[in-house]
Amino acid sequence: MASPATAAKTVPRRAALKLVKFGTTDMMVTQVCGGTMTWGSFNDKEEDAFEQLDKLVELGVNFLDTAELYPVGWNYGATTEKWLGNWLETRVAAGKVDRSKLYIATKVNGSGVGAEHPTRPGGTAHGYDSEIVMWSCKKSIERMKCDYIDLFQIHWPSRDVQMMSTPTFAPEGVNRGMPFFDKGTPADFERTVVSIKELFDAGLIKHWGVSNENAFGITMLCSTCLKLGCPLPVSCQNDFSILNQTYEEDTYEAAYRFGMVGLPYGPLAGGTLTGKYFEKSKPEYAAKDAAVRPLDQCRHRVKADFQPRYGEKLPMEATLAVVELAEAWGITPAELAIAWAIARPCNASVIIGTTTVRQVEECVAAALLDLPEELVAEVAKIHEKYRNPCVFYADKNAWAGVDGRTAATPEA
Repeated sequence: MASPATAAKTVPRRAALKLVKFGTTDMMVTQVCGGTMTWGSFNDKEEDAFEQLDKLVELGVNFLDTAELYPVGWNYGATTEKWLGNWLETRVAAGKVDRSKLYIATKVNGSGVGAEHPTRPGGTAHGYDSEIVMWSCKKSIERMKCDYIDLFQIHWPSRDVQMMSTPTFAPEGVNRGMPFFDKGTPADFERTVVSIKELFDAGLIKHWGVSNENAFGITMLCSTCLKLGCPLPVSCQNDFSILNQTYEEDTYEAAYRFGMVGLPYGPLAGGTLTGKYFEKSKPEYAAKDAAVRPLDQCRHRVKADFQPRYGEKLPMEATLAVVELAEAWGITPAELAIAWAIARPCNASVIIGTTTVRQVEECVAAALLDLPEELVAEVAKIHEKYRNPCVFYADKNAWAGVDGRTAATPEA
């Protein structure tokens, strides 16, 4: 018998997925939510999306997230919702899916990409006015053939606030990376809330949420809802992982005070936290999908300029520590990253992103893990050493210019 000092470390694994109450709603959702944003670009065949959707349902996942913007990387807009609608139509007709037991989330974006509006071209910034929001919502329902939307989300703020790669605010959209429409005045927030209220009044949506928001935006939107009699947003979909915990700094408090739960994306940091970009020193991770999705077809190799924050040098350095920790506990790095995100008090469900059926199986399996306190404490040590390495705080060039290797660069 092994002594306590030499006994293998293990992580308990449950037999079935948990259903959790999604904040203030009556939605009972799985702790993993099927993400779809690469279906139509990185996955260029509709049958690939169908196979992954079928596997998600087979494994018990009842929550899906998409957007009019998707797919991303290239071929932006509308395609992913259309594929999802084709799948839903055929599976409901075959009796394989009950629409009433499947929760569907989508998003309207502030650039109109994928809206397919006849007079307002995609790429033009807007402030979520009634006309475009109503149009986008109806088009999403039409494309997805879903009758109504369970969770309708504002994809990003229309004001001149920073986006994604940094938590550091600078006026006039200095740290934004895309056009803005307004300056976040009370009237601007009222315009958005009025638009959302009209969707409720029309019976098109059950709930609404925000994405890529901060504490100011959440507070203003919720205060405006209380003023205008609109239901409060129920969730916030921000970037969140072991490598980016900025959500918990102050945005979480604002969400918590208004009863909102986290529905984060990016728990694997664009695939970096799977360990597959250590293809020479730890070849087993890239080998998992090599037959159907070799590494040169994966995100940071095929499209290095898409969300490069995930594969920068500091995130790669921190990822190695995560990979080695997962190995010490007998689980995969992907399982550790997703299970850790699920276990954070701020989150109700976590969006997974996949391009193969095998990835679906591994990511959903992560939701069966109950991480021991000792393991969570070890993750915290990594965070204290590599504090949010996926974002820059003061100087983007300095952050990207440190020594090391990016995920886009093959391992020597």
